[in-house]
Amino acid sequence: MQTETFSRAQQATNEETVEARRGVGCQSSKKTVSRGYQNSLFESQIMSYARSRLWLGISGVGSLVVLSSIALTMQLPGSFLPSDTFAPTSDGWGLLWVFALLSIWLLPFDLLGGYILPRRFERTTQGFAPWLGQYGRGVGLQALVYFSTACLILLSGRTAGLVGVLLVILVATLGWAMIRDLMLHRRKIENPDVKAKLQDAIEAIQSWQIFVPRTIVVDHKDEGFTGGIIGLGNYTTIVIPKLWLDTFSADKLAVVIARRATAINRGSYFYGLAFACTWNVVGFMLCTLLPGADVVSVAGLVTVACGFAIWSFLGLLTLPSVSRGASLQVDDVLNKNGAAAAVIKSTAYEMDKLQDAEPDRPKLIETIFHPIPNVTSRGTTSGSESLAAWNVARMALLQSWICFGFLSRCVHCNVGRPELWTMLPSD
Repeated sequence: MQTETFSRAQQATNEETVEARRGVGCQSSKKTVSRGYQNSLFESQIMSYARSRLWLGISGVGSLVVLSSIALTMQLPGSFLPSDTFAPTSDGWGLLWVFALLSIWLLPFDLLGGYILPRRFERTTQGFAPWLGQYGRGVGLQALVYFSTACLILLSGRTAGLVGVLLVILVATLGWAMIRDLMLHRRKIENPDVKAKLQDAIEAIQSWQIFVPRTIVVDHKDEGFTGGIIGLGNYTTIVIPKLWLDTFSADKLAVVIARRATAINRGSYFYGLAFACTWNVVGFMLCTLLPGADVVSVAGLVTVACGFAIWSFLGLLTLPSVSRGASLQVDDVLNKNGAAAAVIKSTAYEMDKLQDAEPDRPKLIETIFHPIPNVTSRGTTSGSESLAAWNVARMALLQSWICFGFLSRCVHCNVGRPELWTMLPSD
């Protein structure tokens, strides 16, 4: 019965009227989308949007891991970058050169992932100039965070050693999260229509006996923006994209909010934050033990960053399984609390259409590359026995900015998409 219900839901949602893909400075309009999972002749005959992005992400991540491995093996940072333990001018120029080279290397991948592929597969109507402006601001923000943190780490390393560096990383991680949260709050939308739709969804959740923390709706340009959860303690907040509020029915919006509320209430969100932070801090400290690595010179710090790129790659291979376990556990809780299985699955289907549009995928690909379970597996796989920490794989990428995570913005879900650099897609 649930399978039949879900099939009818799929058929109905394929013909729903949704908001047109919006570009920067463009007004929203309505159009009927009936492309389903094969939205163009190109996609169905050559390679799907999901596979195109996957191979792009593999290429971008793989190239940086290879370059980092070569740099470590040949000890290139020590040959080309300042090794002085106190030279502010040369330190600054050395760091700027590294960040500039990283940006230049990633530019072709970003151009493909942020503009060419979305346009080719009709996933956006954004023009090149607006995308380039948004992209430039994103690159500038990341360079500022990298540069500021590098200077603080060098200063603390020279004055207080690794203990000082550890404190700087922890404080900077918290500070970066607060800045990101403030940026999101500035995009918050507050009007009677938004409040009414949220209230309708929250009232539906009350019958499931789930406490709903503060929830906000934010404006965005990228259809793949999913929002998520931000903040800690009493300031923990659920973030919902404006597009979802406009296109999801009240019961599906209720499922989305209830999922995130459940992750907060059960502690899975906090575990994800703590796990991600621990993963990055441990990896950074281990990389200071590499030959040529230190935290008192630019050459030594870039050596650490190259080692951390490989550590992050290991995280990309292992952490998605922990994230998937948390998603499946949330499914189990919602089912037990009375949410209809068909609605949970059809909501996942709607969310997936705005992401990779890939309801099913090979087990190996999902195990390695996807921290969110595919739609087909929802309701058929239990997460009760899984190690679970909500969205840990992607929160580790966001927090890795503080540790010079070269891979933080070149994975398949966010390459070339600046809105998804500071808030990667979540369940």
